[in-house]
Amino acid sequence: MRISLNTFVFVLLLLFTITANLGCIEQERQALLIFKNSLHSFITDADPSSPPSILPSWQGHECCKWEGIACNNVTKHIVKIEISSSSSSCASSSCLSWESEPDLYVQHLNQNQPLLHFKHLTHLDLSGVSLGSTPMNFLGSMQQLRYLSLYIEFQGMIPSSLGNLTDLRVLRISSFNEAYSHDLSWVAQLSSLQYLGFYAVNLSMAHNLFQVLNKLPSLSQIHLFDCGIGNIPIPSLHPISLMNLTNVQVLNLASNSLQDQVLDSFRNMTSIRFFDISQNSFTSLPQWFDKLNKLVGLYLAGNRFSGRILPNLENMTFIRDFDLSDTNLCSVPSWLSKCKSLVKLGLAGNFLRGSIPCALRNLTSLTVLDLSDNNLTSIPIWLGELKSLIRLDLQGNNVRSAEEGSLASILGNMCHLKEFSLSGYKLQGEVVPINSNISSCKNYDLEDLDLSNNNFSDKLPSWLGKFKNLNYLDLSSNSFSGSILHSLGEMVNLSYLDLSSNFFNGVIHWNLGNLESLYYLDLSSNLFTGVIPRSLGKLENAGFMSLACNHLHGNIPSSLGQLKNLYTLNLSSNSLEGTISHLARWSAAKSLDTLSLSNNRFNGSIPENLDEIIPELRYLELDNNHIEGSIPDSFCKLKAVVTIDLSNNKLSGVIPTSIMNMTSLVWLHLNNNTLHGELPLSINLKKLLILDLGENRLSGAIPSWKNDTFPELQILRLRGNMFNGTVPSNLCRFSKLQVLDLAKNSLTGAIPHCFGNITGMALLEAKIMPNGTLVNATKQWNQEDVKQVIKGRELDYTKNLVLLTNLDLSDNRFDGQIPKELSSLSGLLGLNLSYNDLYGEIPEKIGDMRSLESVDFSHNKLFGAIPSSMSSLTFLSHLNLSNNNFSGQIPRGNQFQVLDDPLIYAGNPFLCGVPLEAICPGVTDTDVSHQDPEGYEDGENDKLDKILFYFVVALGFATGFWGIIGVLYVKKNWRYACFGYVDEVADRIYVAIVLKVAKLKNKLRL
Repeated sequence: MRISLNTFVFVLLLLFTITANLGCIEQERQALLIFKNSLHSFITDADPSSPPSILPSWQGHECCKWEGIACNNVTKHIVKIEISSSSSSCASSSCLSWESEPDLYVQHLNQNQPLLHFKHLTHLDLSGVSLGSTPMNFLGSMQQLRYLSLYIEFQGMIPSSLGNLTDLRVLRISSFNEAYSHDLSWVAQLSSLQYLGFYAVNLSMAHNLFQVLNKLPSLSQIHLFDCGIGNIPIPSLHPISLMNLTNVQVLNLASNSLQDQVLDSFRNMTSIRFFDISQNSFTSLPQWFDKLNKLVGLYLAGNRFSGRILPNLENMTFIRDFDLSDTNLCSVPSWLSKCKSLVKLGLAGNFLRGSIPCALRNLTSLTVLDLSDNNLTSIPIWLGELKSLIRLDLQGNNVRSAEEGSLASILGNMCHLKEFSLSGYKLQGEVVPINSNISSCKNYDLEDLDLSNNNFSDKLPSWLGKFKNLNYLDLSSNSFSGSILHSLGEMVNLSYLDLSSNFFNGVIHWNLGNLESLYYLDLSSNLFTGVIPRSLGKLENAGFMSLACNHLHGNIPSSLGQLKNLYTLNLSSNSLEGTISHLARWSAAKSLDTLSLSNNRFNGSIPENLDEIIPELRYLELDNNHIEGSIPDSFCKLKAVVTIDLSNNKLSGVIPTSIMNMTSLVWLHLNNNTLHGELPLSINLKKLLILDLGENRLSGAIPSWKNDTFPELQILRLRGNMFNGTVPSNLCRFSKLQVLDLAKNSLTGAIPHCFGNITGMALLEAKIMPNGTLVNATKQWNQEDVKQVIKGRELDYTKNLVLLTNLDLSDNRFDGQIPKELSSLSGLLGLNLSYNDLYGEIPEKIGDMRSLESVDFSHNKLFGAIPSSMSSLTFLSHLNLSNNNFSGQIPRGNQFQVLDDPLIYAGNPFLCGVPLEAICPGVTDTDVSHQDPEGYEDGENDKLDKILFYFVVALGFATGFWGIIGVLYVKKNWRYACFGYVDEVADRIYVAIVLKVAKLKNKLRL
């Protein structure tokens, strides 16, 4: 029976439709789910609050439609599994680097693990999954594989069973220098291999590496990135001619410590198009390099060619991607101007000086130019002629000037430029003169513009409105003034806007609320006035918002409390007012992490349910307001809180016991309120670094806290309260204390001898790590503020707080002697024991406390001689021993020569000697002037030295003065030029001072 063609086609289509609608193989679907359940997320481990995101599409019965899964259209067997890293910048196998790290990891998979169920698998990419200690021998049985990409972290040998995968076309293995292979013979069995990639796999003992490569003529890409092949024993590295690798187009040997002789092994590989030998130890390139006439990309960064590299490359005018970063270049060779096809050029990290080299002027095809981290000082106007540039990087230079019109040329002519940064160069004046033409392009592609940390002045340029595609705009730390442009509110693509630390004034324009994509908004440290616009509450994507340090007034718009993505809100140092209880109206601030409302005029009481309003709060700063009432007991429900600063308010009541058991708390400032009651004995603040309860009405004895109460505490400030009783010796067990301030209380008894065991007051060197950084010098330390009385003055310590060491027990009722053990606190900067009832002598070894800058023992009952060892305290600049019973002669020499104020020793009737008028018994006036013949001779020699010194100075002055003045007197045109220059410098200094003073006034709270 004959079947028509139409019928046959219909049957085929029917069969195809039926099979297409069949689900995936159930056994394989279950295997996928088992594998998924064995995965864990690095992201979730680092931040438990992050939502789980492990293969969210892997659910339901249609596994062939899951992300990263592909099935055979007929059999429905799974043929592809791909789980790559979300951070990978390499979407294709031709990438030269492998910088991504996996998002997921798997543990405890055995030989019976679920991947064995996929018998038809041809493509397996697990580069986004760290296999940990998972055995890989089972992969040798998956002989259908044509593509295999793995990320492994176990320390062990790559199994040779992978050599069974004879159909492999792509083999890519990434590690973290944990996996290794000493014998690569198994790779030679992969005769169809086209792509071989080992990334950070230790091959330093792979003696047969080059022999194996020569047996794989099908290879088109070889990637041996950071494999230590430069450490292969010298006999094995003897140049081997790789005659068979005639099809290789990509060769990546980066980061291997290779030396010059190795390159000769590749001289016959003339088909290479991309050659990466960056980050090695090459000093020159061989003569045959110019025969690589198919080369498109050459990457030489991070070698030390010492100028011998470039002559061998003169004929490579066809190259398109050229990286010469960190190659010791002092100048750009003139022949580079002939490379008209050059698209990407890297010259970062060299020693280029002066203006940008003219050799680059003809490279009109450039899309990427990296000149960062050189010593360039000027920007030429011709740079704007490179109209194809997409990315221009000039950061890390010493640019101090720009030719007139150069910035206008860059911003006006480079229509396709997407990134431009001139941050940190202290350039002055207008960015672009008003009369400059900056409209030569119909459309501008500029997305990122960073002009921060300069001295650009005048009003915000109107041409900014032309960059409709701007995504990132940073003009911070300049001297811009005037009001914000209306056109800024029309840049709907803006996600980052930083105008902080300028002199902008007027009101904050309401149309900023139209920037729907805005994520980061910083208008702090300006002169803005008026109220906060309600329209800012429309910025639904805002995550960071700072309006701090302005002159804003009025209430906080309730609309800000509806920003559900906001994690930082800083409105500090303004004149905002209203009741703080209005925070209760914030219904959507569930993501808020940081709330800073300090230095304003808020009143009222803190909402009792703050933990429900802002459940994710970590940093709460409400200091320097007029807030009253009690501290809510519900604070303890803020599980992640790190900082609570309620200082300088009108809070009353007792400190809730619950707040003293917030295990996440690191910084607690409750000072300068009217809190009362006793401190609880049971406290659990294991992460606390600062506890400041000063200037309140707390009473009772200081509790004998357990050793593990404050294991990390560095600053304990109980100053200005009503504590009584003795100081518990348990305080000595808080060994990391750097500041202990118990002044102005009613404490009695002896000073505990064990204070000498507090190692936190040891030498500063103990706080400095080998790399020069400070222990615990976190960013948060720089934001903390603690008052301390040192050198007779109360000072606010902020940025230097982490370095402060001080012991202040003044204005109490301590008696007994000064413990000699205190002399072991060699890192102490301040020691204040004044206004007590101490008696006895000053410990003789006080001279061992070589870091002391301030000592106050006044108003006690101390007696005896002043120890001569105190003269070795070379940093001591403040000393007060007044109103005691010291006797004898005041030590002379060294530091006592500058401590010559009689008030230091006043009220000690038995003291004598300089600087007091009282002459010590048995010492005549002559003895005071001439204590011994040697001293007399020294004095005479000093006189002669002084006479000679003044004579030489006078002679030098006369010669230099008349040498200059005489020339100016004779040369009239020189005189005019000199005085003109002086006038110009004086004008610049005057302008700079006026700007700095205005900026300082802006930052000071009126």
